[in-house]
Amino acid sequence: MENSWFTQTEVFLLHEIVGRLDRIARRRVLDARGLTYPEFLVAMAVRELPSPTHGEVGELIDMSKSLVSQRVSSLMAKRVLDQRRTGPDRRQVRLELTASGREALEGIYEQLASAAADLFDLLGPSRAEFHRSLVLIRQALVADEARAEAADGPAASRAGERDEGS
Repeated sequence: MENSWFTQTEVFLLHEIVGRLDRIARRRVLDARGLTYPEFLVAMAVRELPSPTHGEVGELIDMSKSLVSQRVSSLMAKRVLDQRRTGPDRRQVRLELTASGREALEGIYEQLASAAADLFDLLGPSRAEFHRSLVLIRQALVADEARAEAADGPAASRAGERDEGS
């Protein structure tokens, strides 16, 4: 069967590549360590942010707070993460990696980075340009999201004010 125009678009190709990279990561690395890919993303976000809240983790990886909470519960059961309560009323929950969680993530990251390096090395001298292109695409998407939020913000605020006054 011949591919349609859609399967040849950049967006679909990126989607397919990310899906395949996710499957490789899951099959070769994460399954052996008993982690799902979403759990790995949450744990890596906790690693990247200084004592984050559930909301901060969700914002970084574009995951709802409720899904982050589910993943955190699972990661705590697997002794990858700990929670601690902070603030004057101790209602704020901060996340931290356990020592074994930090060690597991380092091992996973090394395996994934090595596999990715092997794949991206296939690009040869064009690898640096490919990386620059990815950065430019990300910057354009971030800027577009910011413009959309700025445009939606005042209208959304006015709609909320109308609802409150009803």
